[in-house]
Amino acid sequence: MAQRIVRVTCPDRPGLVGTITTAFADRGMNILQLDQFTDGDALPQTGAPVHGASGGSFFFRAVLDSSAERTPNDDAADAEFHRLHERLTNSLDASTVEIQPYPATLRVAVLASQTDHCLVEMIRRAQTGQLAGEVVKVISNHDVHQALCDFHGIPYQVVPNADLTKEEHEAAVLAAIGDDVDVIVLARYMRILSDDFLQKAPTPIINIHHSFLPSFIGANPYQRAHDRGVKMIGATAHYVTADLDEGPIIEQDVVRVDHRHTKQELVKSGADVERNVLYRAVRAHCEGRIFLDGDRTVVFG
Repeated sequence: MAQRIVRVTCPDRPGLVGTITTAFADRGMNILQLDQFTDGDALPQTGAPVHGASGGSFFFRAVLDSSAERTPNDDAADAEFHRLHERLTNSLDASTVEIQPYPATLRVAVLASQTDHCLVEMIRRAQTGQLAGEVVKVISNHDVHQALCDFHGIPYQVVPNADLTKEEHEAAVLAAIGDDVDVIVLARYMRILSDDFLQKAPTPIINIHHSFLPSFIGANPYQRAHDRGVKMIGATAHYVTADLDEGPIIEQDVVRVDHRHTKQELVKSGADVERNVLYRAVRAHCEGRIFLDGDRTVVFG
């Protein structure tokens, strides 16, 4: 049997779930997972109004299992889901329909600097089958992760920035990334990416940062947080946009701290929450559970 992820985005109107699930049933497909959400507060749709639309946006994700009789091999499965794609596209006005493999196995490129806690987490989760993706290359501006990557059999490339202009360095990083990846992950990559880099990047980019931002912008944030006596620390994972650290938020978490915590203990707690938040965000992306909704995201559990 063949399984696929089906994603639908369109203007909201009555009967959408029935229309979509009827198309599944007519092709003999079984629903293994289903999530849907209507954003009634969404901005009005651009262009001509869609007949019967309610003004909101509709988001739908399902995992389907197609019968063995209809899909005895990969070619038959591809043809069957292509027919489903055509039917849904023709049945739903102004819709975007995407069909992806399930289980998901996206190709992940990781960019890292000197710290390794997020990089180690990406590799561990990928190699234990928890990420829904494979770390296929690691790129760093510091030569510190070679042994780690060699141990796990992952190609590793160093692109130092000391003797390069920003434009030259970014061009070299883009060349190292190539065009054979599905998502780029910044695992505490301590470089600000230019608008030109973002426009040329072949895939979406996911970043992680500590949730002190914007309260403690700049150098040594944990010392400054300790000096202020913070009572919780956290992390935010988001898509990277031209607005620094202001892209659509995917995942967040916090942990409680108190006056007993030293700066070093804050750093350790921060690393723990960063690695887990980044993992959950990348996994959600790989599994097709994230939909962009203007400047925010819809993330199905």
